[in-house]
Amino acid sequence: MIRNAIRHTCDTIRRRTGDAERGSALIEFIVIGILLTLPVFYLVITLARLQAGTYAVAAAARESSRMFVTAPSDAAGATRSRAAAAMAFADQGFGGRGGVRISCSRTPCLSPDGTINSVADLDVDLPLIPDFLRGAVPSSVHLHSTHVESVDRYRAP
Repeated sequence: MIRNAIRHTCDTIRRRTGDAERGSALIEFIVIGILLTLPVFYLVITLARLQAGTYAVAAAARESSRMFVTAPSDAAGATRSRAAAAMAFADQGFGGRGGVRISCSRTPCLSPDGTINSVADLDVDLPLIPDFLRGAVPSSVHLHSTHVESVDRYRAP
């Protein structure tokens, strides 16, 4: 009895709609799929770029202070430090865009038991933001990293 009522209702609905609904599910699936997929792709691209920037500033800060500590003099340490930071930024695709600052706890910098503090900064531009929106929407993320390296206690001055 109930089966017949359900069957009758389904047949009535089929007769009223006819073939008007035929094929529209595929189009709806494609449209909804694209509308959901594009933001996910943008999110993945943006997060990958930010992660690369994070790796770049962390490596630049770490390697620049390590290179300074292993240098024979303060002048050579500053040169090595800048070169190491530039290489770390270029390795992640940010060549020429990041900066590094070195500060020392003692003078001269390579005094035994001293510390070398390296600070790396980078602004990562968010992808696919048009120029006319850059004033209204934040278009970059500032990344910052600090690393402190100790000068060897038994280093010859």
